[in-house]
Amino acid sequence: MIKKILVLAIVSLFASPVAAFAHGEMVQAVPAVDSNVLTAPKEISIEFDGKLQIIGNTKVNSIEVSDNQGRLISSPNSIVEGNRISTKLLLTDITGPVSVHYRIVSEDGHPVEGDYSFTVGEMPVAISTQSEESAGEEVTESGSNLFTNGIGILTLISIAFLVVRRIKK
Repeated sequence: MIKKILVLAIVSLFASPVAAFAHGEMVQAVPAVDSNVLTAPKEISIEFDGKLQIIGNTKVNSIEVSDNQGRLISSPNSIVEGNRISTKLLLTDITGPVSVHYRIVSEDGHPVEGDYSFTVGEMPVAISTQSEESAGEEVTESGSNLFTNGIGILTLISIAFLVVRRIKK
């Protein structure tokens, strides 16, 4: 009986949807994350590890670029081509830190948001009190991974309970 329960639990873990773990991740950004470029580019582009969703005329994928004063300097329209999204800069005579915020819907249907920055012009390197982990790309995801992981953990706890109960008999 225990063997059947154990096999069933293992099969259910492997049968859970794999796509729930495959959210779109940034593969490449131009300009690169935390890079320093001499002049502002005319276009910002980000490539992801999977195709981006396009849902009719609904704006589900976007890039917004802001200068060091918080002014929006990018076109309101982003262009999606397969796994790449890009936008034109409306203002290129800038210097200093530039912030890029993106929101995409990956092929698994989950929205992913993140931010990164680069610097235009020669800037001295500032010492930051921010940790490396928090300085990197921030990505928010829906709670489906939490639900899937919770089911897996509950299954493992149930198996352990049944095994301990069986041993005590």
